[in-house]
Amino acid sequence: MGNAENNAQVNPSREIAQVQALDERHCKLAWDLFSELRKETLESQKIRAQVIGFKITFVGTALGLIASHIKEAPNELFMVPAFAAVFFDLLIVSYSFSIKRIGYYFRTEVEAFLRQKLRVPADMLLWHEFLQTPVAKHNLSLYRNFGISALAAIPAIVGVLNPHRSVSSPLLIGLLTVGLAYDLSAQFMPKRFKPFPKVSRDSNGDTSIA
Repeated sequence: MGNAENNAQVNPSREIAQVQALDERHCKLAWDLFSELRKETLESQKIRAQVIGFKITFVGTALGLIASHIKEAPNELFMVPAFAAVFFDLLIVSYSFSIKRIGYYFRTEVEAFLRQKLRVPADMLLWHEFLQTPVAKHNLSLYRNFGISALAAIPAIVGVLNPHRSVSSPLLIGLLTVGLAYDLSAQFMPKRFKPFPKVSRDSNGDTSIA
């Protein structure tokens, strides 16, 4: 009887210790995910900044070169930097989407888990929760990226509408207009995140979506 009573007293303590050890491993996993994905975010931000800088340099240099030889060069050449600006924007948006996707995972999965396990006070915002508040948001990147592309499109459209325009001018203007419209819509793509279904795994290792 004495051994049975001792086991009954020891087992709850052992179970509590096992649960605490499991929670520590889960918290460590969440922190490791946070650290690794943070590195990926910083690398994506670095590459995106380089692409933006290259876009500004390329578009500005191309427009300057074409304008300096405007008498010899066909006006349709102004379309080259205009289309290039649109393609650069789509590349920039792809990096922005990657960054936003990681941030969404941080906020909905990692930070939500850490808030629950570490009992973070409700009045204390974690970093990616704070980024969703109005004070932390801005649209300056949209105005910058699309604004440069719109400015590059102005001399392109004006150039092909000269009195000696070719038969391909309406086609070029139409393609550029479609490209700019898609560019503008793509600027809002990184914000289009919806709650995704939870994936659970049973004891046999099979996954199911709730």
